[in-house]
Amino acid sequence: MTAQPIKIAVLVDLALSPAAGGHVKCWERFAEAAVRHPEAGIDLTIFFSGVRREERRLAPHVRYVLEPPVFSTARIPFLSHVPDHTDLAPHHPGLAKRLAGFDLLHTTDGFFAFARTAEKVARRHRIPLVNSVHTETPAYARVYTRRTIERLFGQGALARLLLDRLGADARAERRMRARLVRHQRHCLFVWVSRTAEAALAEKAVTPERVRFLGRGIDRDFYHPTKRDGAGLRQEFGLPEDAIVALYVGRLSPGKNVGMVIGAMEEARVTDPRLHLLCAGEGELRREIEARLGAGVRCLGVIGAEALARLYASADLFVFPSEIEVFANVVNEAQASGLPVLVSSRSGIDRLLDPGEGGLVVQAGDPSHWARAMLDLAADPERRHRMGLASRRQAETMLASWDEVFERDLLPIWRLAAARSE
Repeated sequence: MTAQPIKIAVLVDLALSPAAGGHVKCWERFAEAAVRHPEAGIDLTIFFSGVRREERRLAPHVRYVLEPPVFSTARIPFLSHVPDHTDLAPHHPGLAKRLAGFDLLHTTDGFFAFARTAEKVARRHRIPLVNSVHTETPAYARVYTRRTIERLFGQGALARLLLDRLGADARAERRMRARLVRHQRHCLFVWVSRTAEAALAEKAVTPERVRFLGRGIDRDFYHPTKRDGAGLRQEFGLPEDAIVALYVGRLSPGKNVGMVIGAMEEARVTDPRLHLLCAGEGELRREIEARLGAGVRCLGVIGAEALARLYASADLFVFPSEIEVFANVVNEAQASGLPVLVSSRSGIDRLLDPGEGGLVVQAGDPSHWARAMLDLAADPERRHRMGLASRRQAETMLASWDEVFERDLLPIWRLAAARSE
């Protein structure tokens, strides 16, 4: 008798769209890996937020289901600037009805309506619950609490009272970390990507129930052979001798984009050949274009094929974010053969072999970023060597999405689901 597949629900309380960030894209890649492995014995449904209820079938055993939010942050005018909108409702009745028939519930945050609903359903129906960490939400809560207060009250006395005296932003971060621990206490297993997250998870579950979840890379799709430097310069009206620094991600304060703006302003005084290309959208786009003028091209959200060509055709990759769980774009840049610059405070410096395929740049100082870019701009042979080292690391040290799916997810899903039998 053939065993019935394990019915797994993954809860991603974010919109499924081409503009989505790494959290959503990670689960799109895992879904594609599941499609390629029908023999795995799972039936996978990934729930995303959507304008209307909708099912998108990827294979007989893999599908996306979109659920409209009960109370989205998009409905709150003073939160219009946040990069991702989520559902603030304490319970999602429609989702709860759908989840009751699953064998395993997998939350990908611990804060919003999907996760809170899954907690209740898991407890009521005795369904195993697991959790994985994909976004440094508590740190983003700190950044956007400060940003929201300053948008509402400017730099005046009330803003200074709330931030400097009362520490409203730091309190928001602490509350979110405490909420994550409370959620993870309901979980059989917790996946993390960094040792700092493991230490927090171990406050909720025993150490043997904390596992590491990697990220994959498609080494054939992101490849140096797609390089067309001359075509890139012609397409975007750049000088033939332009040194192209690429940034991929949201143009938002949470990604510390202001660091690159200041660094590029400073660097271009010394070497005007340096130009910045930004692939992504966000509230800082107008500021970037106003401050850098002819030295920047903001491309908005672009398709995957165009992005792969962009990676391969640039000269170096800059990623100043200091709030990251795991930056997929760094892997993509490495696979494309780019020298990579990341912040010393990012936590993603572990993805690099410093001095070989990338540089870890001192956080908090645009001058350090400017000097790093200037050094690489002045030394094409070094850029070439570092690009080769980046690609070599991608080939030898980075797993494919299928490998991560089979190594990190499947065994624990099976183990957790067996607890309900």
